[in-house]
Amino acid sequence: MITVSVDDQLNVAQEIAEMMYELDPDGEHVPFSDADKALEYVGEENPDVAWLDVEMPGISGLELSMEIKKLSPNTNIIFVTGHEKFAYQSFQLHASGFILKPATIDALKRELENLRNPVEIKKTGLLRIQCFGNFEVFDKDDQPIKFKRSRSKEILAYLIDRRGALCSIGELCAALFEDREEDKSLKKQLRVFLSALRDDLSKNGAEKVLVKGWNAYGVDCSAVDCDYLNYLKGDSQAINSFMGEYMNQYSWAEMTLGELIMKPDSL
Repeated sequence: MITVSVDDQLNVAQEIAEMMYELDPDGEHVPFSDADKALEYVGEENPDVAWLDVEMPGISGLELSMEIKKLSPNTNIIFVTGHEKFAYQSFQLHASGFILKPATIDALKRELENLRNPVEIKKTGLLRIQCFGNFEVFDKDDQPIKFKRSRSKEILAYLIDRRGALCSIGELCAALFEDREEDKSLKKQLRVFLSALRDDLSKNGAEKVLVKGWNAYGVDCSAVDCDYLNYLKGDSQAINSFMGEYMNQYSWAEMTLGELIMKPDSL
C-alpha cells in the first residue's frame, strides 16, 4: 500500500506515517508539510490513501483533495482534523473517511477497513501460522511446511501459544510430555526436537522466528502472520475466522481455547 499524509505541521504527518508503517510494514508511507510537493508525489505514485489535514495555510485539505482526485481518481481521501464541523463538507466531497485529531492507530485501522476503494494490505511474516482448527504452518509462498519430527512442530505451536514469552526446557518438557517425569533423557530428547525445529525453519528461510534465551526458547511474534496473534490484536478478519476450534491436535491447548470461548477480552 502507498499512502501520503499531509499536514502543515510535519511532525503530525510523520506520526501518521509511523502508525501506517506499524499497520503495513511493507508499504510506502510518506509525510509532507508542503502541499505542492505532496501533489507532485501523488501525480507520480498514485497513492492508495491520502491522509489530509483540513486546516492548512495556503491551500486547505478540502481544496487539496480535489486536486488529488484530478491526478489520482482512485486515491482514498481521509480527512484528519481537530474539528467535527468539517465532517459534512468532507462527505460532500465523497471522501472515504474522516478522523479527529489526535489520530490514533485504531482510528487509522478502522478507516483502512472501510475504504471507498478497498486496498488489500499484504500480510507480513516469514511464516503464516494457522492456530484456529488444526495447527498448521505455511511458508512465504503459502505452501505447508513439512516437519521432520512432529514434536518439533508441537514445540513451535506451544511457543506461539505463549505469545513470544521465553519458555524454559523444563516448561517445554512438562507441556509436551505430560505423563513422563522430567529427567536428563527427556531433556536430551527435547533438545533433539529443538535442533530439528531450527533446521526446518532454516530450510524455509525462517530461522529468525525461533528465539533462544538462557536455557529457554520463544518465538519472534513480529516474524509471523498468525490468526491467533492477529485475533489478540483485534484484527476483524482473524476474529471472524475463529469458529470455536484452536490447535485441535494438542491437549495442552484446551486452556487457551476455553479462554477464547469464555473470556475473549481477557486474553
